[in-house]
Amino acid sequence: MAWDFETEPEFEKQLAWMREFVQEEITPIETLDLSHDQALAFIKPMQREVQERGLWAAHLPTDLGGMGFGQVRLGLMHEILGKTPYGPVVFGNNAPDSGNAELLAAGMEMTGQEYIRERWLQPLLDGTIRSGFSMTEPETAGSDPRLLKTRATKDGDEWVLNGHKWYTTNGSVADILVVMAVTNPDVHPYQGSSMFVVPVDSPGVDIVRDVGSMDDPDNHYGRFGNHAEIRYVDVRVPGENLIGPEG
Repeated sequence: MAWDFETEPEFEKQLAWMREFVQEEITPIETLDLSHDQALAFIKPMQREVQERGLWAAHLPTDLGGMGFGQVRLGLMHEILGKTPYGPVVFGNNAPDSGNAELLAAGMEMTGQEYIRERWLQPLLDGTIRSGFSMTEPETAGSDPRLLKTRATKDGDEWVLNGHKWYTTNGSVADILVVMAVTNPDVHPYQGSSMFVVPVDSPGVDIVRDVGSMDDPDNHYGRFGNHAEIRYVDVRVPGENLIGPEG
């Protein structure tokens, strides 16, 4: 069986432009000591150029405002963008915003929660808000979701979250946090957890610090791409902040 790895000529032209753009325009940003807000302001003109070339948010389907390129084209793009931490941000497909956008879209599709689009999904796509993904915990075996201790309990029309999270990507610079918590401890772990949108300014959200990592052991609070330690203490969110169906 033969495999054809050729890329369409028109898309190969886009990839060639990307290689030069990343090398000449994006990679040099790494030499600058920028805060998170400064970095976002600096790359704004670059993001507009990417949008004009039809390469923005390639991971999302067209009906959600993306390009719907699929995994093969997206993989070819990330082979180029992965050479610099700023690459995916300039192209609107950076983690955890890209994954969170897909989660929000899935929840909207499963339950018809159309308000998700205007409230969180479109602002994420527009780059007017940032998000963090909050699953990993320090008291358990890392990111094994079967061992989650964070709990969300229903109280009337609200959910109350309590837990301790670790390595929440972008947690210290996010506007919203996607938090995974156990909503039903009496069923199999694969069916007992749910995800919630938690505004970072909600009472009870305590961004303790940014945690150092192998690539940046001397992490500075509030830097782009950092990973935060967060405590959730009696954090209340409306029932509609549940992403998709419970479990």
